[in-house]
Amino acid sequence: MAASSVLIWPINPTIEAEQKAAALWLENRGQQPVDLQVRVMTWRQGNFDDQLDAQRTIIGSPPVVTIAPGKRQMIRLIATQPAPAGTEQAYRVLVDEMLRPDAQVDPQLGVKFQMRYSVPLFVFGGGAGPEPVSGAKPREGVQILQPRLSYQVRQEGGRRYLFLSNQGPAHARLSKVSLRQGGASTLIADGLLGYVLPGAQMRWQLPERAPSGNFVLEARINEQAEPQPIPAH
Repeated sequence: MAASSVLIWPINPTIEAEQKAAALWLENRGQQPVDLQVRVMTWRQGNFDDQLDAQRTIIGSPPVVTIAPGKRQMIRLIATQPAPAGTEQAYRVLVDEMLRPDAQVDPQLGVKFQMRYSVPLFVFGGGAGPEPVSGAKPREGVQILQPRLSYQVRQEGGRRYLFLSNQGPAHARLSKVSLRQGGASTLIADGLLGYVLPGAQMRWQLPERAPSGNFVLEARINEQAEPQPIPAH
């Protein structure tokens, strides 16, 4: 993930049951030192929006860093206690750029910019694990948690929305989303559309060019190599 002068990787960190921590790397590709604060928040979804709350189960160490130009810093995301067995727990790692007293001012706007980066983090309890990267073999004795998605289209306030529900035990990361009707396909999102957490429902406004009537919704879900059809409900 890159924005402003900070590069962050990996963009999808996980802490599996046998692990106590994961590494998150921050790199300063700018010309000035950057001060960053790292916080880990619980992540829920409700009312078609992300909801973040403070917690102490997962902590970032160190919580505040100064990175010189061209240098990088590893942040350890430490689990202070295990996740419940057989479950996936969702968090967001917030990396906030703190303004320095000598920060340069934008000459046109007359303001100093402060950036925020948000990285998803998923933590797995005993006996459960994430879907392996396409082509990789699942580990023995680990139940692979997968989302169970369905969709519907509804009209609200004169606009059409795509509603996606997830009744499975794992999150769904949706990309390469399209609507296929007959021999035609309408692209909704080439890159990331968004996430639907377990037990949640999210919605996205459909573009005017989206077909009406019956169509097939297809999306690349998590680590799948190719888009897959999602059933209507």
